Amino acid sequence: MQAGEQREPGDEDERKQAPWWHDPRVPPAAVVLILLLLAFGAWQAIRAGIAEDRRAMLEARAAEGFLMPPSTTRTARVSLRAPRRVSLGGGQAAERLEILIEARSDRYQVYRIAISRDDGTSVMHVDRVQPDSSGNLRIALNSTLLPPGSYSIRVDGFTWRGETAQVGSIPLVVPAR
Repeated sequence: MQAGEQREPGDEDERKQAPWWHDPRVPPAAVVLILLLLAFGAWQAIRAGIAEDRRAMLEARAAEGFLMPPSTTRTARVSLRAPRRVSLGGGQAAERLEILIEARSDRYQVYRIAISRDDGTSVMHVDRVQPDSSGNLRIALNSTLLPPGSYSIRVDGFTWRGETAQVGSIPLVVPAR
């Protein structure tokens, strides 16, 4: 206040007594808050619809079974020195294929087996596989595990330092059912 200016006794008291919702910033802030809550609610409703669709799809797949039990079992023997194409399934019934990979080597005692699609996408891998008493690496696959297509089974050996080195590759085909 400047000298000579008189103060009204009720001015400051009215400013202090005014309710908070009389502030001119409150209505725009309330509008923004309501719009944000509406946008969040709409987003949650969309996400809930997607989650419900996925749940229904998974329940349908679980009812029919993710993996069908194999009705036949077959063994395929392959060598990394002369790899040949291995076929998995092909009939209407599920098949269990046991793959015996000849892996006699003085350089490696432990192996990694990796299955990938032809486009390079890794499907699965198994670490620290040791050969059996016949010198074969054994893996078993259910034909309903992989969708139809071309795959590659890659075998890597672990060195004594824990590094991997590619030993060989075997083509795998899953025909359409």
